Amino acid sequence: MDLNGNGITVSNEIWDQMKPHVPHENGKPVHPIKADALKPVVDSYRDQGKPFKMGMVFPVSTHNYELRYWLAAGGIHPGYYAPEKGDTSGTLKAEALLSVTPPPQMPATMEAGTIYGYCVGEPWNQQAVFKGIGVPVITDYEIWKDNPEKVFGVSKQWADENPNTHIRVVKAMIRAARWLDENNNANRPEAVKILSRSNYVGADYEVIANSMTGTFEYEKGDKREVPDFNVFFRYNATYPYYSDAIWYLTQMRRWGQISEQKPDSWYMDIARRVYRPDIYKVAAQELIAEGKIPASEFPDFATEDGFREPQTHFIDGITYDGRSPNAYLERFAIGLKGTEKI
Repeated sequence: MDLNGNGITVSNEIWDQMKPHVPHENGKPVHPIKADALKPVVDSYRDQGKPFKMGMVFPVSTHNYELRYWLAAGGIHPGYYAPEKGDTSGTLKAEALLSVTPPPQMPATMEAGTIYGYCVGEPWNQQAVFKGIGVPVITDYEIWKDNPEKVFGVSKQWADENPNTHIRVVKAMIRAARWLDENNNANRPEAVKILSRSNYVGADYEVIANSMTGTFEYEKGDKREVPDFNVFFRYNATYPYYSDAIWYLTQMRRWGQISEQKPDSWYMDIARRVYRPDIYKVAAQELIAEGKIPASEFPDFATEDGFREPQTHFIDGITYDGRSPNAYLERFAIGLKGTEKI
């Protein structure tokens, strides 16, 4: 459904401790800020016998894997899951303890001191800036440029029973995504008005607009241009790439949610069963035939194989090729790989 849109925020106290380890230029922090700057803080907490606690949205959320990726890239172990041993805490061997916090409660939970930082979607990073309680130190756009975000999924039973409705819903979502991006995001202010209503997100217009209209505010007053922080249609954002699914499966294996080694063919099989470009193609071709969207704005369905080219824009410089998931896992210093088990 979109690319990017998340961020990692820390409390003012943690930011004050990180700041001496962050490079500055003209008095402002140099972005992207790596977790290397957080590691001395985490080490200090450990030396004092205090757990370093952070929040994320759900154990199988994009936020969990992005936060873990950022932490591990800075040498901070985010912990393992061991479902085969009945341990689903995700904190085995952890140097930073990650726990689930509902998105709207993130700022208040951090303000109360229950967690020291969190990874969440907007507008809950910008909310911390507006409330003056925290600093978003990095966006997921900087962790993995143009990373896949939300998905629309239905059960196979529902899809089989409602094939026409399924196609029409996908068509409507494609059109909505295009509307959000067209004319250089010209419709975003109208979208923000809708989202700010109490029966939707309910956050203030200014808070939502801070990241939906081409900017992102880090430390209070440090607002920067990030035109692609939210992408809904361009760059084939709505297309269900198998390689996107496989990346998340590699992270599930890396942190123990998949408890044992699987062959590359297993990753491919799972991706093909769940991600359905064939359904997307039918919806897109109907929109093209109806004159709603030109064919040039979709992938070339005659040649598209569902795999993005190897992606290089990760904060740790490691290239991801969805065709070789096990070789990819071998490249990480922190995390399970090969035949390793908890």
